[in-house]
Amino acid sequence: MKTEDHAGTARRNVTEQARSTRGGGAAAGRGSELAGDPPADRLVRLSVNLGPEVADQLKEYASRKGVSVTEAVRRAIAVLAFVDEARNRGASLNVEEGGVLKEILFLV
Repeated sequence: MKTEDHAGTARRNVTEQARSTRGGGAAAGRGSELAGDPPADRLVRLSVNLGPEVADQLKEYASRKGVSVTEAVRRAIAVLAFVDEARNRGASLNVEEGGVLKEILFLV
């Protein structure tokens, strides 16, 4: 991933857009209560292999946000899907930091 600085581009609240796109709304952050999640007896258990650094980042995020590692993975997947769908529509991803707008460029 690479960034470029851009000034004067309008910001968007990605969190609110992601919630409205995904139907998370007020239920966002409550684990399996999120809209669209199947009942517990219909969940799929997956096993993934992560390097120690990535596993630590995931656990640290979950701890900071007060959620389970499973919920942290759900959130990561929701953000990835949102960004991917937006990119497929021709949208760009921007981050404002210190008053400077940076466009995130994906090389893939």
